[in-house]
Amino acid sequence: MKLSACIILLLIAHFAIAQKRVANYNAIDWDVTRIEASTPEELTQKLTANYKTDIDKTRAIFSWIAQHISYNYYPSRNNKSSYTSVINEPSDTSSILKPLSQLVAEDVLKKRTAFCYGYSRLFKCLCDYAGIPCEVINGYARGDFNKIGNNFHTNHTWNAVQLDSSWYLVDVTWASGYFTYGSNEFIKHFDDQYFLTTPEQFAQDHFPDDIEWTLLKQPPTPGEFKHSPYKSRCFIKYNITSYWPAGGVIHASVGDTINLSVQTDLPPDRKIGGGSINDSSPWSPLPVAVYCKPVINANNNTINYRYIVQSAGAQWLQLVYNDDMILRYKLDIKEK
Repeated sequence: MKLSACIILLLIAHFAIAQKRVANYNAIDWDVTRIEASTPEELTQKLTANYKTDIDKTRAIFSWIAQHISYNYYPSRNNKSSYTSVINEPSDTSSILKPLSQLVAEDVLKKRTAFCYGYSRLFKCLCDYAGIPCEVINGYARGDFNKIGNNFHTNHTWNAVQLDSSWYLVDVTWASGYFTYGSNEFIKHFDDQYFLTTPEQFAQDHFPDDIEWTLLKQPPTPGEFKHSPYKSRCFIKYNITSYWPAGGVIHASVGDTINLSVQTDLPPDRKIGGGSINDSSPWSPLPVAVYCKPVINANNNTINYRYIVQSAGAQWLQLVYNDDMILRYKLDIKEK
């Protein structure tokens, strides 16, 4: 039986040893267990009615989702057991005017199962109704701390929530339970170690597409950078087949010119809408991260980049195509 990335992450997260915060939410966790509602709005009202502070309301939302939603599993078409971490597609798309989080949340409440994307969208939807700022974060989650290879790309989704003017990180998927080794059984097991986790601890196994969401002034370098650059979710969007340099760490000196390239097999006549490299960030980009846009688009679908090192302060080089960040390299810059 082959397990996909998100399932393996659930397995490892359950058995990993992590520091617990000194906080007691047992009363909240117990109070929300019997609450039921048919819509996200009604559910939010019931979950938050007895609490005055945003942190207690957030805890009620987090606890309810973790205790009532199970990770999705279904057999593949070839009748072999398999798991998937693809995005939940809402079964009811009759109202195209509804926000995406609302559509996904309604579908998850109906089915009571979700992938990590569904968990995070439901959490955001309930927070939105409660008036609590919340973001959905896409990125890489590391399930095996000793594994270093080329599969360093987006494979997970979690949330950031703003409480008392500060941002905090949560992963309600990993709090909901785990799969047992050697079977397809999902075990419900509420684990609060990923509720308002410190950025330092969260960064041990979560690495976001948008580096701002590490919430750290100096984000750490995961070991995977030794072998390859970080591939965002847009890496697949543009059918990228190869890139150069192959290694994830670029060594250079101030004044050097760094040449990079990306190869894609996307048909020239196929138009794909771009994004915005700053859309998901509530603050200005960190000075340690620099963006690099294409300088030449060749006929053979090669996208070329050129970056002139201005100072030793830059720590990350992020390649942008069509306003989407596709690759991130770690910079090791020295003064000449």
